[in-house]
Amino acid sequence: MSMNEAHHALRAALLLAAVLLAPHARADEFDDLRLKWRNRAASAPALPANDPDLLAQGSAGNAAAQQYWSAMDRGTGRTALWPDLPLGTVSANVTASFTRLNALAAAYGTTGSPLQGDPAVLAAVVAGLDWMVTHAYTASGTRHDNWWDWQIGAPAALNAATATLYTALTPAQVASYMAAIDYHMPDPTRRTNLDGTLSATVETGANRLDKAFVAVLRGILGKSSAKIAAGRDAIGQALAYVTSGDGFHADGSFVQHTHEPYVGAYGTVLVTNIARLYYLLNGSSWTVTDPNYLAPYDWAMRAFRLYLYDGAMMDNNRGRSIARQYTPDHVAGRGAIAAMAELAQVLPEPQAGTLKAMLKGQVRRDTSFGASYFTPVPTRTPGITQGVSAFDIALLKGILADDGIAAAPEPEQARYLPATDRAVQRRDGHAYAVSLFSSKRMSAFEYGNGENYRGWWTGMGMTYLYNGDLLQYGGNYWATVDMGRLAGTTTDRSGSGEPVAWKFYGNTKNTVGGAELDERFATVAMDFATLNVTGTTLAGKKAWFLFGDRVVAVGTGIASTGGARVETIVDNRALNAAGDNALTIDGGARPPSPGWSEAVSGAGWAHLEGNAAAADIAWVFPDRPVLAGLRETRTGSWRTVNKAGSTDSVSASYLSQALDHGVNPAGAAYTYIVLPNRTPQQAAAFAAANPVTVLERSTSAIAVRDSEQGLTGAIFWADTAKTVSAGGQPWLTSDRRAVVTVQQQGTDLWLAVADPTQANTGTINLELNRAAQAVVSADPAITVTQTTPTIRMAVAVNGSAGASYHARFTLDTTVALSPSADAFVRDGAYAATNYGTAAMLTVKEDAAGYRRRSVLKFDLSSLSGTIGSARLRLTPTSVGTASGIVHRLYRLAGDGWTETGITWNGLPAHGSLLGSWTVPTAGTAVEVDVTAAAAAVFAGSGVLALEVEAAANYGSAGSVDYAARENANAGLRPVLIVDAE
Repeated sequence: MSMNEAHHALRAALLLAAVLLAPHARADEFDDLRLKWRNRAASAPALPANDPDLLAQGSAGNAAAQQYWSAMDRGTGRTALWPDLPLGTVSANVTASFTRLNALAAAYGTTGSPLQGDPAVLAAVVAGLDWMVTHAYTASGTRHDNWWDWQIGAPAALNAATATLYTALTPAQVASYMAAIDYHMPDPTRRTNLDGTLSATVETGANRLDKAFVAVLRGILGKSSAKIAAGRDAIGQALAYVTSGDGFHADGSFVQHTHEPYVGAYGTVLVTNIARLYYLLNGSSWTVTDPNYLAPYDWAMRAFRLYLYDGAMMDNNRGRSIARQYTPDHVAGRGAIAAMAELAQVLPEPQAGTLKAMLKGQVRRDTSFGASYFTPVPTRTPGITQGVSAFDIALLKGILADDGIAAAPEPEQARYLPATDRAVQRRDGHAYAVSLFSSKRMSAFEYGNGENYRGWWTGMGMTYLYNGDLLQYGGNYWATVDMGRLAGTTTDRSGSGEPVAWKFYGNTKNTVGGAELDERFATVAMDFATLNVTGTTLAGKKAWFLFGDRVVAVGTGIASTGGARVETIVDNRALNAAGDNALTIDGGARPPSPGWSEAVSGAGWAHLEGNAAAADIAWVFPDRPVLAGLRETRTGSWRTVNKAGSTDSVSASYLSQALDHGVNPAGAAYTYIVLPNRTPQQAAAFAAANPVTVLERSTSAIAVRDSEQGLTGAIFWADTAKTVSAGGQPWLTSDRRAVVTVQQQGTDLWLAVADPTQANTGTINLELNRAAQAVVSADPAITVTQTTPTIRMAVAVNGSAGASYHARFTLDTTVALSPSADAFVRDGAYAATNYGTAAMLTVKEDAAGYRRRSVLKFDLSSLSGTIGSARLRLTPTSVGTASGIVHRLYRLAGDGWTETGITWNGLPAHGSLLGSWTVPTAGTAVEVDVTAAAAAVFAGSGVLALEVEAAANYGSAGSVDYAARENANAGLRPVLIVDAE
C-alpha cells in the first residue's frame, strides 16, 4: 500500500469513527427500537465504574478482543479472516468469524478497551463484514455442513455486529448484510435446506425463538415491518405448552430434538430470546400480546427451579452439552440464572418479585466460582475467558442488593416428569436425580456434532446426588469418570464405537413412569433393555422410591446372555484431590489409598466422607450382599467424549461401590438405600432399626414400605391382576401396569397412581385392603366404586400421558387383619411334624402323644397411629362332646417361626396369659381382648405371636378345631380386629 493510499484509508476510518460515535436524532420507530436495544444497559441498575466484577468481565472481553485483533488477517489476498477459522467446509467457522468481528466492534466502542476508538479497528471490522458477505455468507450460492450456522449462528452474530456499528455503515452495506440473512433465513418458522429450498421442517422450541430474534432484529436494522411481525408471530408457538415433541410441557419438561430433555441448554436459549424479544417489542407497534405471555414465568418456577441446585444446572437436562469442557453444570446454571434475570425485567409483579427471590437464593448459595459468582471462566479458545455479561451482572447485583427481596431457599419436592422420563427429589441439603429412557419418548443419550461420544449409559438409570460438594460433577468429571459404570446403572459396560449422530437410542420396553404424591414423595419405575442402545441382551426392572431424606433403589429380573459381567453401580463418586476420603463399611475403615479394591461379604451399611461440609453419604444394604468397592485414579481427556475437546491428559480420583450380578445373570436382584448427609453413627443406627421393608421384589411387582413415614410404593409390571401383600395379607391389587404411591398417617390416607406405559386407553382398577369412612377428594379421573370392606377405584388413564392422579380418604378406624401365619402342633411321635397348611387349628389337652396346640401371628406393620383396641376373633368349626371346655390365649415369647416350619419341638415358650373363654358351639365366634399385647409389639417388632391351648385335660372328647386362614370359608378365618387411632 502506498503512502497516499494509507493516508486515504486512515482518513476514511476517522470519518467512520466520527459517524459511529456521534449522537443521532430519531428518524422513525425502527431507529427507536435499534437505539433501545443498543442502550439496553441503561435499563439495568447502575453499578460503579470500579465495580470489581464489571472490571473483571471487561478485562476478559478486552483480552479476547486484543487476541482476535492480533490474529486477524487484514491482507488483501486473504481467504479467511483468521487462520484458525478456514472457510469453505466447516460452517461453524462462519459463525465464529462473525462472532469475533462483533467482539472487535464492541471493544471499539467500549470505554477502557485498548481498542476503543481505534480507527484501524473500525475500518478492519467493517471491511471484514463486507468481505464475509461477499465471500463466505453471501446472498446467493449454496451452503455446507450445519444448517444451524447459516440460519441461526451466523445471522445472529451478523445482526449483533450490524447493530453495534450501524451508524458507521452505509445504507447499501446494511442492505447487503440483511440480504444475506434473508437469503439464508427467509422464514423464522421453517427450516431452509442447504440447497436453498424451503424444508418441510417446522422450527420448534429454542431454534424457533433463535430465528424469531434474528428476524426481529433484522427487521429493525433493515426497517422491515414485515420481518419484525414475522419474528413476533413466531413466538406464540413456543409459548404454548406442547403435548409431544419440542417445547415446554405442562409437567415442567422441556424437549429439544424430539427425544432430549434440554432445560439446561436449549431451554436457556429459549428463555434468553423470549426475554430479549419482550424487552425489544413491548410498547412498540409490534408489542407481544399473546395470551400465554406469562408462560415463561411458569417455566422458570416449574422447570428451571427444579433442575437448578445451588447454582448448578443438573446434567440430566443438558443433553450432549455435558461433554463441553468449559461449560460444566455451574457455568450452565449461571447462564440460566442470567437468562431468568433478563426475564424478570420484563415480567409484571408479583411474578417478577417471586422469580428474583428464587434467583437471589441460587446466586447466594453458589460458591463454586470462588470469590465471586461473576468470575470469568475459560472457554475452548485458549487464552479467552468469558463470564456473565456486564448487563446481566448489573441485573443480578441489583437483585442481590435489594433488601426487599428475600432469598428463596431450595424447594423441597419430589417430581416425576413423564414427558422427559426424569425424576428429581429435593430436600434440605440434597437433591437426587434419576435419568430414564423409554420406547418412544426419551433417548438413552444424544450424540451429535462430535459431542457426547461416550454417553451410552447417561440416560439408562443414571443417578445424581447433589449436596454440599458443589463441584462433584464439575472439573474433569465427564472426561475421567468410567462411562460404563455410572451411578445407579445396571450395566454390562457395553457401548463402543462411534454412535450415530442424532439417532434415537430408545428402550424396547415401555413400562417407564412414576407416581408422585402431592410432589412430596414419588415411586419411579423403569423396565429396560439395552438392545436398541448398545446392542446387548441385558434387561431388567429398576425402581426408585423417593421417600424424603432417603431413596430406596430396587432391581429385579436382571438377566443377560452376552457373556459379560453385570453390575449395579451403587455410586461412583469423585473424591478429593488425594483420593483418600474415608470409607467405612459396617464400622470398619477401609484403606484410603487409590488402587484399593475389595469384595466385602455381608455388607450391612457403608459411609463415605464427602469432599466438603454437608456432603457425606451413607448406604444401607438390607440383603447384606457382597459389596465391591474400588478406589481408582482415572486419566482421560476431553477428546474422548467430544471430538473437538482437548487432548490434554487430565486425572481425577473416584470411589465406586457395586453389586456384582455375575456373568450371564438370570433373575438377579438388588436393594439398597441411599442416605444423604448422614454420619457413620446415623448410618449404623438406621441399618439396625431399618424401617424400610421390601414387600415384594419380583418380575410381577416391586413394592417397598417405610413404616417410619407411613409410606408405601408399588409397581405392577404386567397387565394382569396382581396383589401385593403386607404383613401376610393382601394390601393392594392392580389389574393393569401401574405405579402407586401411598401414605397413611393416622386415619388419613393419600394415594397417587399413574400409567407408566402412557399407552393404556382404558382404566386401571385398584383395590386397597383398607376400609374408608369417607372420600375426602379424588381427581376427576378417579371413580371410587367401593369404600368398605376394601377401597376400590377405577382410574381412567386414557390420554393421561403418564400424569399422576390423586385421591384422599379418611379411613375406618377399625381394621381386620388376617394372620400372617397360623398352624397347630402335636406332641409325641408327631413332635417334628408341621401342620401349617391345614385348614384347621386344633386344640386338645390329652395324654402324652395326643396333645395339640395352635399358634397364630399377625403383622401390624400396615397400621399407623396408635392402637386403640385389638381383639382376636376365632371361630370353632368342630367342638368335642366334653362339657365346659375352656381355652386360654397366651402371647408367645418368640415370633421368628414360620407357618411351614413350626413344630411341637420348635414351639416357643409362652409368655403372659391374655385371656380365656369357654368354647362355644361350632360356627359361633369368640373374641378375646389383646389390646395391651398388640400395643406393646406395635412399638417394637410389629409382630403379635399368640398360642391357644386347653385349660385342662378333657380327654379325647375335648378336641376343638378352629378355622385356619386356609379355611375355604373366608368368614370363619381368624382375624385380629384393631381400632387404630
